[in-house]
Amino acid sequence: MDIAAPSLRSGRKIHGRLSAVVRVGRAPDDHRHSSPRWRPFSDDASTGTIQMKAAWWPVLVWIALITGAVWFTGTRLSVHSELGDLLPEGTTATQRLLLTQVRSGLAGRMLLLAIEGAPPDELAGLSKTLGEGLRKQAQIDFVGNGMQVLSSEERQVLFRARYLLSQTVRAETFSADSLHASLEQRLDELRSPLAPMIKAYIPTDPTGEFLGILQSWAGWESPATHRGVWMSADLQRALLVVETKAAGFDVDAQEAIQRDIRASFHRVADGPSPSARLLMSGPGVFTVEIQRTIEREVWWLSVVAATLVFLFLYASYRSLTLVFLSLIPLSSGILAGMVAVNSWFGFVHGITLGFGITLLGVVDDYPIHLFSHLNKQASAPVIMRAMWPTMRLGVLTTAIGFSSLLLAGFPALAQLGLFALAGLGTAALVTRWVLPVCVPAGFVPREIRTDLLGTMAHLSKARAVVPVAVVLATIVMIWSDTPLWEEDLAKISPVSEEKKQLDQQLRRALGAPDMRDLLVVEAATQQDLLERSETVMPQLDRLQAVGILEGYDLVSRYLPSHRVQRERQQALPNSVDLKDRLGEAVKGLPFAPGLFEPFLDEVSVARRQPLIDRDLFRGTPLGLKIEALMLEDHGRWVAVAPLRGVVDRQGLKAAVAGWGASAVTYVDIKEESNRLMRDYRNRTVQLLGWGTIAIAGALAIGLKSISQLWRVLVPIIAGLIAVVGILNLSGESLSLFHVATLLLVVGLGLDYALFFNRVEDQGEERQRTVFGLLVCSTTTVLVFGVLACSTIPVLHAIGLTAACGSLTCLLFAGFLAGQDSHVS
Repeated sequence: MDIAAPSLRSGRKIHGRLSAVVRVGRAPDDHRHSSPRWRPFSDDASTGTIQMKAAWWPVLVWIALITGAVWFTGTRLSVHSELGDLLPEGTTATQRLLLTQVRSGLAGRMLLLAIEGAPPDELAGLSKTLGEGLRKQAQIDFVGNGMQVLSSEERQVLFRARYLLSQTVRAETFSADSLHASLEQRLDELRSPLAPMIKAYIPTDPTGEFLGILQSWAGWESPATHRGVWMSADLQRALLVVETKAAGFDVDAQEAIQRDIRASFHRVADGPSPSARLLMSGPGVFTVEIQRTIEREVWWLSVVAATLVFLFLYASYRSLTLVFLSLIPLSSGILAGMVAVNSWFGFVHGITLGFGITLLGVVDDYPIHLFSHLNKQASAPVIMRAMWPTMRLGVLTTAIGFSSLLLAGFPALAQLGLFALAGLGTAALVTRWVLPVCVPAGFVPREIRTDLLGTMAHLSKARAVVPVAVVLATIVMIWSDTPLWEEDLAKISPVSEEKKQLDQQLRRALGAPDMRDLLVVEAATQQDLLERSETVMPQLDRLQAVGILEGYDLVSRYLPSHRVQRERQQALPNSVDLKDRLGEAVKGLPFAPGLFEPFLDEVSVARRQPLIDRDLFRGTPLGLKIEALMLEDHGRWVAVAPLRGVVDRQGLKAAVAGWGASAVTYVDIKEESNRLMRDYRNRTVQLLGWGTIAIAGALAIGLKSISQLWRVLVPIIAGLIAVVGILNLSGESLSLFHVATLLLVVGLGLDYALFFNRVEDQGEERQRTVFGLLVCSTTTVLVFGVLACSTIPVLHAIGLTAACGSLTCLLFAGFLAGQDSHVS
């Protein structure tokens, strides 16, 4: 169908009723005015007044819907920033456990602090003062700096339960010889700096069970100390560990906690030690840094990209009016995407909002096509009605591609997919029914260059470039030293190497686990879990003895099973026997008669006291630790044991497998995280393949011709292959984010290929179409080219993939467009 001025002057006629689907690849027959099926374009223009009056009702509906959407986003929209909301549920029990630990486990809630830049004595003083202040903050559960103490109530609870908790309680512990040795040891300890505390416990606990429990609960080998606080080995840093109430992925809460910690430090350091500096690390610190870095870069990148697009559109059309009109579909699509995602998921993640707006870059093409075809012979609504079948087919097939994200099982991708679908459909409908009415009557942008057809004719003669590019890209993918797929999540992390090195330094200095290596124990009930953990402890001790690991933390160290507690109770002697043995034990030792009567009473009470469980410690620091090490997962109980200093992961994995216990598993968090992302990436690739097949089916139905389908689909497939080859040649390995961006490339390619092959475009209209496609591709390359300059690996991947994809799809679609489309 012709809608151009040259077409009218040559006497060409327009079919009165537009075909529902654009026919591509064959020029229409030339009809005369006498044909009852064709009439001049001027006939449509003569009824423009009536049509324009009828066309205002979609605008009124749009205004009402936009008003409602603005009200919804202003009053009901919930924007989340917690990164854990974007994580999947996992496909295996191990992955689900891993993601639970990442979201809310102890590993994510631990902050590592260091104070440096002052003499050791000043550092020790700052650590003491800062630790005391932080322990008073409501959002902090635990502060460790070498001076942490139990409250008097917690000490009483532990002291009463010492005979059930102590690992040294056995029948021989209370023999006359063992009691004598214990009493001699107490006498030696009275000569130590801890003499006042030891002396207080001798009458009630001469065997030293209580102090032994506290010593065994240290959790890891304590770092060096100076003046009673933890220090690095060279005494250049004072070290602290902080456990927060908030999960590590709760960005806002973690940022508030870290801000309070810094404020507390400045209050204690600004006066006496102005040169001292506070260093912080840990998952919560990384979470805040990642979120704020993304927000900061997205902001300035968006400003730069928007400015470039604004200037380019103005240079292309010489009209501020059209530039601002192009915002109508885009803003409508963004509002629709926010409303749809919030209504379905209950919230919109901030990252989804930023990336979703970027993915909607394809909708800019819709108003550009309309603006490029504006002329004096036809109104904007008539022009839009002529190109709508082509645009409609492009929207439908692009929507099919994005819909595959909804099925990926990954909340981040699902939100992006829904945002893109709602925005895409809304922007297309607004471009069809609202935007043409808003274009001023008789408005025509700048003249189109007349040499574009010659350029496109030369392009079509070079169509051999397409198969050559595909072959070269395939060779690159096969022979390149760069792996095709990115298997290491750490390489796409925006956390700087400096931050990662600091984290490793602090963990080594504190002797803290790096939370990469876990031993997972499963059982049906709490007691079964504790009993199974107790059988694992000696095996871990043997691995520690041979140097495979340096240490571990297991729940059974703090909370023995009821079976072990009963055994310990049964090992306690009755009052008569214990009194006789104690009498023998004190002979020759300088203890006053009757000093140990409280000890006899305590043992008698312990023989009859109820067995304990984790409820006894609820609400205490010990209770928090037990809850972190022992949790319920889908009706089963799981113990998570952090392993410290693993030097031989393959040996550890083989050793655990050799135990023959299917309920005990070694988990390498890094490897399991990579496997998780690999599984979702593979699933997304499969969905992308099925989506491509569905797109091909929809195009086949709409185009009704294999040759037409070839001209539209082949440039897209060739473009995808070329983009992957370009990325691989530049040293980029494909991640989940590259794959998701390829869906955007498919949408862009469909738009280019369909409009390149519109048979209605002849002469000047062909120039307008080519000009519009060049503007579309340039704006896309500008936006995503700027994004490719980001220092954040994910943003860089999205930008580079989309920019290369837009350019290759445009060129390939031009190379393969029908020859007859390039002549008037």
